[in-house]
Amino acid sequence: MEVSLDSQHNSQLDTIRRTLLASIGALLYSLVILVCYKLGYVLIDVTDLVIIYICFWVGHLAAVGFVYFRHIRNMSARSMSLLHMVWAIIFVSIILYYTVEIRSALMMAYLTIISFGAFRLQWRGFFGITLFTLASYAVTLFFFQQNNSGRWSPELEVIIGITFLAAMLGFCILGREFSLLRERLTSSNRGLRIALAKIEALAITDELTGLYNRRHLLVCLDKQRAIANREGSRFVLAYIDIDEFKRINDEFGHRVGDEVLQQFSDLLQESIREIDLVSRYGGEEFVLLLTGVGIETAAIVVERIRDAVESLKFSENNLAMTISVGLTEYQAPETINDTLERADKLLYQAKQEGRNRVVQA
Repeated sequence: MEVSLDSQHNSQLDTIRRTLLASIGALLYSLVILVCYKLGYVLIDVTDLVIIYICFWVGHLAAVGFVYFRHIRNMSARSMSLLHMVWAIIFVSIILYYTVEIRSALMMAYLTIISFGAFRLQWRGFFGITLFTLASYAVTLFFFQQNNSGRWSPELEVIIGITFLAAMLGFCILGREFSLLRERLTSSNRGLRIALAKIEALAITDELTGLYNRRHLLVCLDKQRAIANREGSRFVLAYIDIDEFKRINDEFGHRVGDEVLQQFSDLLQESIREIDLVSRYGGEEFVLLLTGVGIETAAIVVERIRDAVESLKFSENNLAMTISVGLTEYQAPETINDTLERADKLLYQAKQEGRNRVVQA
């Protein structure tokens, strides 16, 4: 879960960073257009230029605001890369219509815009935005030829068009390679996360029963002890041992013994609350951690478990089975070892008194 949240946070930061970079790029290109206009390379009425600028920046800032709004609300900040790119391509195409002499230089903005999608878009989206760019330039060229035939040079436009087409195809191929690489990395990261989750699960669970192991139990007990010392809360430990389990292994084999352990583990897991914890402490020994209750309530729960075990038949061999339990409540400020040792002694007492019973401090 923590890994997932970190990944989502990093993805949001990446989206914000790309959005800011796109805004910086748009600002620089807008300044270049103004310089070209002052030098006489962009032939447009100043009113029309202002209207084009206002329309572009209103749309651009609206997209930026949408990303930022979702980010501050802790929502998934959806990337606006595709919308930014389409909007910027339309803006560049309109400017190119009014540009003379240096149109081929300003066309480099197309390649800059498309490069922003290389690390974000899937290859189909990248291919689509490439076709959209080519179509936008073709429409711009058509209207330019229709309305500015005096400044139209077919030979030059053919050379520019072929060069531009080759560059776009190269970017399209590069975008597909980036997309495939990103998919492989995503798949590898997913596999690593799954493997890490399995390793973490194996580190804290018992392989046979699926219960928490002794190591994880001790970690949880230390945390519970700290809470109890700080807040004065209560918790109880039940040290459980299956009576004469060695006889089951000797007479019926370890496979049957494993079936008994698994069935008994399921019974324990079903008998406690979600806030409680059950652990296989070792062999046929189990420990219950019952939180927020005193020993009187815990005794009722454990006695119910003992009754259930006595009334059930285990494994395919329908084996009768009983358990002995040592039950004790944590007494601050003792150590967890002190509590466990007291529960162990109570369990031993239950064994000495004839088994199939709960002995409490």
